[in-house]
Amino acid sequence: MANEFETSQTPPSGPIESSNSNDDVDEVLVFTPDSGMTNPLQLFGDSLRDLWAGRELAWRMFIRNIRGLYRQTFLGLFWAFLPPLANTVVWLLLRQAGAIDLAEGIKVHYAVYVMTGMVIWQSFTEALQAPLQAVNANRNMLSKIRFPRESILLVSVFEVLFNLAVRLVVLVPLLLIFGIVWTPWLLLSPLLILWLIFLGLAIGLYLMPIGMLYQDVGKLIAVAVPVWMIITPIVYGPPDNWNSNPLNWLNPASPLLTLTRDLMLFGTTEVWPSAIVYAAITLPLLVTGMLYYRLSIPVLVERISS
Repeated sequence: MANEFETSQTPPSGPIESSNSNDDVDEVLVFTPDSGMTNPLQLFGDSLRDLWAGRELAWRMFIRNIRGLYRQTFLGLFWAFLPPLANTVVWLLLRQAGAIDLAEGIKVHYAVYVMTGMVIWQSFTEALQAPLQAVNANRNMLSKIRFPRESILLVSVFEVLFNLAVRLVVLVPLLLIFGIVWTPWLLLSPLLILWLIFLGLAIGLYLMPIGMLYQDVGKLIAVAVPVWMIITPIVYGPPDNWNSNPLNWLNPASPLLTLTRDLMLFGTTEVWPSAIVYAAITLPLLVTGMLYYRLSIPVLVERISS
């Protein structure tokens, strides 16, 4: 038998139906014990509907966050570019000191090569951590206010794209200054990076529910990201025989990152097969990740509220 709750209450899991009324309660939500996975198409449609319904709220929250983040800073938007720049400087200093020399086989200036990889990597890791950070940051609002839950994800996506835009505005002129030949791929690079952002977001959506239940996951991600960066060809050239080495296929960030940087710097690449595979599975992973998010949020909100 279906249970009825007023809109001021936090809903449990299950499909939601709404109806307008002329009584004191404008909207009545009806919850059923049936799992949302019994009709995944409807679940996905509801997710898209709430994503669209929450776009204005997401935009206002994004503007508020950006203003609050840069209002009292001297460097302003440069902080968005500082992390990849700082990482690049560290590797340049290590190379200059003779501690490491990873520039063998790289056909462009080492600083340009590393900086480009760092900018792309930074966007991926921000998208990876965005779902867990967004839900954590808005846990009080989630437990007290009814609003489209997908809107807080949209805020995170806006922030990742904003930071990417700032970095590209600085990076592309630097590439041209260092003698990188202009190709249409430079103009299309935001779309290539966007696909990698979608992949990071999809992985983050699967990690978010576990991370909300166990704080170890967030701590593990913080430790794993630097190690993950080292095993990704960012500060060194891609290995030979890329497509024949199974290890190169196990790192989900590596093919798309290498593809994007190769096309930006050289206009050609050898990683098409693996990159196409990961590009093809990114959208299904993102869709199922959104369904997983929608199913898990009511349970997480109940845990947060208790």
